[in-house]
Parts: sequence; structure tokens; C-alpha cells
Amino acid sequence: MNTQRIKIVMSLISLITFLFFNASIFAQSPTVTNVMFSQRTDGTHIVDVYYDVNNSGGGAMTVTMEASDNDGVTWNFPCLQITGDVGAGVTSGTGKHIVWNFGAEHPNKFEDQMRIKIIATEEGIVMNVPCPGIPTVTYEGKTYNTVLIGSQCWLKENLDVGTMIQSSQNQTNNGVIEKYCYDNDPNNCNTYGGLYQWNEAMQYSTTPGVRGICPPGWHIPTLAEFQTLATTVGNDGNALKAVGQGSGGGAGTNTSGFSALLSGYRNTNGSFGDLGIHTFFWSSTEYSSTGAYIPVLTSYDSRIDLSYGLKEGGFSVRCLKD
Repeated sequence: MNTQRIKIVMSLISLITFLFFNASIFAQSPTVTNVMFSQRTDGTHIVDVYYDVNNSGGGAMTVTMEASDNDGVTWNFPCLQITGDVGAGVTSGTGKHIVWNFGAEHPNKFEDQMRIKIIATEEGIVMNVPCPGIPTVTYEGKTYNTVLIGSQCWLKENLDVGTMIQSSQNQTNNGVIEKYCYDNDPNNCNTYGGLYQWNEAMQYSTTPGVRGICPPGWHIPTLAEFQTLATTVGNDGNALKAVGQGSGGGAGTNTSGFSALLSGYRNTNGSFGDLGIHTFFWSSTEYSSTGAYIPVLTSYDSRIDLSYGLKEGGFSVRCLKD
């Protein structure tokens, strides 16, 4: 593992200045060394990360990149829009290159005292198989399948729990789990799962990783946990989408078994949109007092995008095993 601290400063004209400090190397096998960061000066705000990596065992590796905006206390600063020598299948060598589209992922974002961590681990990712010992979970009268993706155990379907209310109403802290069904049609909940406002999904907690409306022993994934999922599948959104979801460059392959459906969303004004075009998943990590992070999959390309959803909107919930 190799870490390097950088300072990101966004000026009024959206320029980022990077100051580098004290790179430290932690020996392990595989080992990452000679990490260098630079930002392009062409106005794209793209960050280039270079590193060397060696696996003494000779096999392929999985490389992940994590970021912290609180001096390493937590490592959940978003870095989803990364490509290059990251994810599965990275081999030993020098001059490995990761491209972080910082400007697109964090427009006008000001952060200070940021740290970045590059980690290489032995290959051997298991995907698209039931979680060991728990192939299914029955919760509130419905049975869900499970899927193991790397080290994470996910429900294979969107959560569908609670009593349907009309989309013109807000979900409330009344002791009853409430859900929206797309177009106010219960059949859509059966197919795509329920849509939930953030506070309802979290059961009125703001603690990242809280159980919320998930079954006992499961929780609403944090942003960092969604980042782990993205890295495990090589940032390939098609690997997360069910076969038949999307088309062309966005056609789902479902090689991970995650089986995402393009389930649309409920707007803050009570309307519905984007069925068959997008799917949005609540994370349990707040972006602000009014919003939280939402990974997004689309029908027309293979990206795993990161956005910020208003808490009063209605999005899907996918639970992760504790």
C-alpha cells in the first residue's frame, strides 16, 4: 500500500492546486511504490496518478484507489470516475497510470488536506455466486436472493418493503415503513422494488452504515462500500446491470450477478421518471443536510456515475451484509 497526501484547492475559476507531502511506503506483497500525482493544465481538472507495482507471487492483482478529506480518519471521499490501471487484472510493472476525472466528479468542490491511498491485493475475486451459507434472505414476507461480489455480500434484488403511499405524499416517521411504487402501480414494486426517500430508508438516522429499512444483519451501504463494489467490477456498470437492461455500449452483461434494473426514480414533486433509462441507489453517506450520495447506472453507457440526490426524492435501496 502506498499513500500520499495532497492538498486540493479550488479557486473561483475552478483551478486545482496540488501540493504533495511525505509519501510513505508500507512494505507488503504486492507492493506499490513511486506514486506520483499531477493535474493536467488544460482545464479538464483530470488528475493523473502514476505508480509502480510488484507482486512477488507473479500473479495478477486488484488495484484500488481511495481518498480521504479528513486526514485519513475515514476513506470515503468519492473517487468513482477513475480508469486505467485500476480494478482487477493489473500485472506487475512500472509506470502504471490511473486517470481520475476529478473535475467531472467534483465540479467546484473545495477540499483541503486530502490524502490518497493506492492498494494492490492478490487477484482471486469471486463474483456471481450466492453468499456462503446464506443463499436467500426472507424479510417481511418476501424472499431475496444473495450474491457474493468480491468480499461483499449483497441482496440480488432491490428492497421492496413497506406500505405503498401515493407519490404526492412525503414519507413520514410514523412507525410504518412507507414506499413509492413507480407510477403508483404496485406491480412495479414487485418488479423493480420500492422507491424511498432518504430519511425513510435510513429510518431517520444520519449514521453511515445504519441498518435503516434493511433486514436484521444488513445495512444501507456507505459511499465507500459502493466504491469497493465499483472497483471490484473494474468500474464497469454493465457488469452490474441485468441482461436486457440498457443497449449498445450500455447493455448489461451481469457478470457480477448484481442484477440491477433500470428502475427510475420519484421526483421531489411527486412525478416519476427514467424507468428503463437510469437507476439510482441510496448510499448512507450524506453529501449535505439536504442530500446524499447516489451511485447511478444508465442505459446508454457502461459508466458507474456518482451524483448527489435530494433526500426528498425517491430512489432504490440495495442492502449489504454487515
